[in-house]
Amino acid sequence: MDKTKINFSHNLLGCRFDNWLRLKKENPITNKKQARFITAVTFAMGIPAFLEWAIFHRAIARTQIRKDPVYIVGYWRSGTTFLQNLLTRDPQFAWFDPVKTVTFNNCILMKHVMAFAQKRLLRGARPMDNLEYTLDLPMEEVFAQATVSTQAISHMLVFPDGGNGVKYIETAFIDEQNEKKQREWRKAYDYILRKVTYLSHGKQLLLKSPENTCRIGELKRCYPGAKFINIFRNPYKVVMSTINMFTKEMGLFCLNEPAPYEVIEEVTISLFERIYRKAIRELEEMPQEDRIDICYEEFCKDPLRYVETIYRHLGLGGFEEARPYFEKYLDSQKDYQKNQFTLNPKLRDKINSRLGFYFDYYGYEMITE
Repeated sequence: MDKTKINFSHNLLGCRFDNWLRLKKENPITNKKQARFITAVTFAMGIPAFLEWAIFHRAIARTQIRKDPVYIVGYWRSGTTFLQNLLTRDPQFAWFDPVKTVTFNNCILMKHVMAFAQKRLLRGARPMDNLEYTLDLPMEEVFAQATVSTQAISHMLVFPDGGNGVKYIETAFIDEQNEKKQREWRKAYDYILRKVTYLSHGKQLLLKSPENTCRIGELKRCYPGAKFINIFRNPYKVVMSTINMFTKEMGLFCLNEPAPYEVIEEVTISLFERIYRKAIRELEEMPQEDRIDICYEEFCKDPLRYVETIYRHLGLGGFEEARPYFEKYLDSQKDYQKNQFTLNPKLRDKINSRLGFYFDYYGYEMITE
């Protein structure tokens, strides 16, 4: 990020003030100008955020998540966004829209102000692809959790310098952390889910954050009735696209020094390997009726048919009523153009040597020359 300019859509501008102070204390910061701006905004927003909490916290605490969430899991750039955008057209579901995500702490009392601001600030395509940010499409709940807790992997994009970003990667593997960190994560995560359930009058949540793929077993323990849609994709495409995404997002949000390409490449591949060795095992341990695997390449050929299969297999109900909404969204995406990347031999060989188990399990063919 250009340290002479302020990013007015930085992902921590909606952070709760005390959480921002904790993050600031724990990490080195070289982009002082951006940090001062975040401090000023979070301080100013802290007063209405506190009022919102004081007025609604009892009602939110009493809110019951009567229907456990439906989770879309999969590594970054595996098609999770497209799948969630499509499924959330079904009115039976609730989800984290941009206002409830980036400005989570001010999404009730200042809802209309936040919506107006985000319409202006989110204009234009996402940095990692050509999809448009709009207020009627979902976002990842991790960005809401990042506003109230230090236990969020998205913080690695802001604080990657000096090895500090590594600790935020570890927060995704919450069941491997000490009990104190687990309690902090559970408390923050359950609160954000309850708040959105409260605001949606009890609708079932349809959620997607790629780091949930690190903790499928933990989510199943917290919400025993949860359903999981695992979408997988050609690992060459996934790795190249994720490297591009991490590089661009770190450039936008980093408050110290962005990680060099070699580090981003290594993190992308090692995290892919670690996540899916764990995810495959945890998915296989749950009842068949609670999870379904979807191949991204096949899904793109006939999305509506695959959505019907998802509904039938997971026992969701309501497919025919939602069909017109699905068809309308798919029609709007006819002209979408995917990013194209060139696979270099060095990266290809590294992927082959580390992700062979993934090729074998999901039936992808390795490229060797």
